[in-house]
Amino acid sequence: MSPRAGRLQEKVGLQLAGQTAIVTGAAQGLGYASAVRLAADGAGVALFDRDDAALAEAAEKLAAQGAKVKAHTVDVTDEESVRAAVAAVLAARGQVDVLVNNAGIYPHYPFEQLTYTDWRRVLATNLDSVFLCSHAVYPAMRERGYGRIVNVSSATFFIGYPGLSAYVASKGGIIGFTRALASEAGEHGITVNAVTPGLIATEGVLAGEEARLFDEIVPQQALARRGEPEDIAECIAYLASPAASFITGQTINVDGGHRYH
Repeated sequence: MSPRAGRLQEKVGLQLAGQTAIVTGAAQGLGYASAVRLAADGAGVALFDRDDAALAEAAEKLAAQGAKVKAHTVDVTDEESVRAAVAAVLAARGQVDVLVNNAGIYPHYPFEQLTYTDWRRVLATNLDSVFLCSHAVYPAMRERGYGRIVNVSSATFFIGYPGLSAYVASKGGIIGFTRALASEAGEHGITVNAVTPGLIATEGVLAGEEARLFDEIVPQQALARRGEPEDIAECIAYLASPAASFITGQTINVDGGHRYH
């Protein structure tokens, strides 16, 4: 855990006290860091993930830090699974104030080797899930006249890395969805924003071939250090807070000032 996190009770300014947040893909990486940060601001956090073992471990770690947390095994590509999990959160907590759509996969396929099945799997996980989860929480947010939806896209949308055509297409779709939903949701007190992380030192990145890219990308950044999951979580927490009440339909790039966008 980052030394910035500490025990949750030591955080000041509990802007989300009494609120409920759902975070998808919450078992590790950006999702887990976001859950930690939202809990530090006082939110009760519902963790959505399909990895039972990792999900249980994440919930246990959060609970040990004093968080109000509940784990939900969810396939975010399946409408029935998503709606059942959201209904369970509403039954237990009575409201959903914050939704962080973070779940995603990023397999590499040279375009000629990319099958339609592979394409659909990436789009379903990265983009369809954003629709399904947002659609499931929207009525409850609209009824209360308040909500924060934060969608995790990717800075690769502005660059277009080779071998990631499905991934980049899905992340671009998130940005378009964010803008469109924001224009419709504003009258109901709901803000919708996107965050585009640069290369971030998540468990998945550090364990894969992407780790070598830090040597190339960090020198191209205005801030010459690698990005950490907590860097993204801080931006998400701000957009999820009452302080961001006049920000909607926006895409915020969090990449250390990468110069080649």
